[in-house]
Amino acid sequence: MDKEEDKTNILSSHYNKEIVKNEIWNFSKNRWVALYGATMIRYDDKKQPLYFSSPSEVPYLISKYKARTVYATAGKYKEINSVNTKNDKIIAYTPFFDIDTKIEKWEFAIRAAEVVISALEKEKIEKSVYLLWSGEGIHVRINENSIPKDYDPLTASHAIVQYILNKVKDQIEILSEASGNVLKIDELIDTKRIFTAPLSFHKELDYVAICFSPNKLDKFTLDWAKPDNFVHEEKIYEKFEENEASELLTKAIQAYKPTHEGVKPKRKEEENERGEIGRFQVMALLQAARYYLLYKDLNKAKSFGLNRAIFYAWAKYHRGYEKKPMQRITPSAIRKDRILTTVAGEEVYEDLESGYYVIGDKEQTPEDYDKEIKEKIEVIIPYEKAWDSAVQYLSTFPKETLENQRAFFQNAYLPVRDEFIEKVVKRKKSGIDAYFS
Repeated sequence: MDKEEDKTNILSSHYNKEIVKNEIWNFSKNRWVALYGATMIRYDDKKQPLYFSSPSEVPYLISKYKARTVYATAGKYKEINSVNTKNDKIIAYTPFFDIDTKIEKWEFAIRAAEVVISALEKEKIEKSVYLLWSGEGIHVRINENSIPKDYDPLTASHAIVQYILNKVKDQIEILSEASGNVLKIDELIDTKRIFTAPLSFHKELDYVAICFSPNKLDKFTLDWAKPDNFVHEEKIYEKFEENEASELLTKAIQAYKPTHEGVKPKRKEEENERGEIGRFQVMALLQAARYYLLYKDLNKAKSFGLNRAIFYAWAKYHRGYEKKPMQRITPSAIRKDRILTTVAGEEVYEDLESGYYVIGDKEQTPEDYDKEIKEKIEVIIPYEKAWDSAVQYLSTFPKETLENQRAFFQNAYLPVRDEFIEKVVKRKKSGIDAYFS
């Protein structure tokens, strides 16, 4: 038996194990997959994106394409099947921190993971985190179900990863220097990102990708990843606490700066709109348009729109907006530079110098709105088209509705929050009936 046959037999034996094919299939549900052998394979013989329809397809496709490593998309999709397309809308996205090093310096990856986990714990993210040893490094992953659905999943994941990496960059730089600069953590959140599936072989090294909980990190050794006797926690990637990341996401979004073309793709004007706008962006857009119609000040409208979007996102996951929930993020003491005022039936803090609105110790500026709302909408459709549609839509409501918090929320926002493009931008009827049909 030559070496190639021996390798093939080892791979076949591994991927035919019940735990291996079941874990890979279970993790890869609602994800497209890619297989790596001599080359990266993302499409089948009919040019359709690859996916697993059952556990038995894992060893079958591995054998068919002479593959070694299994990858899955970081994004999850509503439906994965042969008639779906790779451009289907992402409904969830797994935030992850990709910590790389060289195998002989694997301990530095562990220490870097400890830094990231500590930063997440300070942000109250503990029950939704798991680790994956990828072969020559480690992933710190956050279960996608812990993230509020009000935001575009890709934007939310990128904001969280960027925010935490900014928090730990000094510690990581020290570790990187100590490792001889072989240790690194990259921001890899983008639309086409794939990462290693649990229990897949590494693409070069004879280790498999094993998952385990953060509280076992100090016990990890490379022996855990040996294919003949691996140590792996089954389905740990399914553990989460719903909306555990809500507070972290609120802070991360305020500091977010899009950097990847995958997050903010270039869009040709003639290109069709992709997907829907997230609830957070719809809320901010409609609140800004509401303010503009009432008061005719575009810059303050942007400030008000972002401010109210943050307010409702925070309130939804804590006490409910009817119960005055903002004590934790309103100014902690009476300040002479801001005042609590009522705008369009909503209580909001206003900075007396700039005139912009404030939550916590941060005022929401027009520039913040452009980064967090305008740029996110631009990923889906031209912003000006969305803005003009929002203004025209709200113009069909009486002034009394726009000036009333509850009436605006119930009658203007709720009916279109999940179908803004269909009901507001692509309306086919004239008049207000178009928005509620």
